[in-house]
Amino acid sequence: MPYHVFVKHSVQLPETHPCALAVFARLPAPGKAKTRLIPLLGPRRAAEFQAALISDSLRKLETLAGCASPYLFFAGRGFPPGGRPPDWTLVRQGGAGLGQRLERAFRWLLRRHGAAVVIGTDSPTLSPRLLRVALGELAACDAVLGPSPDGGFYLVGLRRAAAEKIREVFRGVRWGSRSAFRDTLENLLRCGFACAILEPCADVDRPADFRRLARELARSRSLRRRAPAVWRFVKQHRGAPQDSAAARRRRGRLAR
Repeated sequence: MPYHVFVKHSVQLPETHPCALAVFARLPAPGKAKTRLIPLLGPRRAAEFQAALISDSLRKLETLAGCASPYLFFAGRGFPPGGRPPDWTLVRQGGAGLGQRLERAFRWLLRRHGAAVVIGTDSPTLSPRLLRVALGELAACDAVLGPSPDGGFYLVGLRRAAAEKIREVFRGVRWGSRSAFRDTLENLLRCGFACAILEPCADVDRPADFRRLARELARSRSLRRRAPAVWRFVKQHRGAPQDSAAARRRRGRLAR
């Protein structure tokens, strides 16, 4: 499947920075986004939460606009909330699974830049400082990984030298499991790449993760500054009625 690329002007894409920073995101369609949070939030509010995650991720990369060229690789129909971010390149993801989508994205990016870093949207407490550290590590290492406590990873970066073995980097990774980070790291080392490991940063995938995030944001002003859209959503969720199936069943029992 070919990529569909959307740019601000119809010109050939220049290599404006030696590095690229890219966000990988699924568009916030109800029932398609943050599906593991639907039992807690319901389909509509889970999609709204995804929109907040995307908004905060784009905002973080915009603070690093002078360090790297920003990209948004998106899956799903339509465009991200708020339309096309100015001065960003939007690319529709292509591939059968996450490994193939990452492989194609890195091939695309490393043809245009000497190094590329890709993040997801599931780690709202990720700091711009860590993104700068990741870019710096690629000046000395072939790869960089940011592990999540659940066994996945929130960030992966590669230098252009890794492009020849990009298929091996993501081959056989057990996505969505506690082994995804370990599998990817083992692949990188097997390829002979030097890999830097960043400090951990938590994902928000399940109801327990969402509740933990709400507590952390309530306690920390610095975390709220990193994720203002997510914090607004969390505050609204605290005061809003749940529209999940479980909540509807509870209301039905009370009515009887």
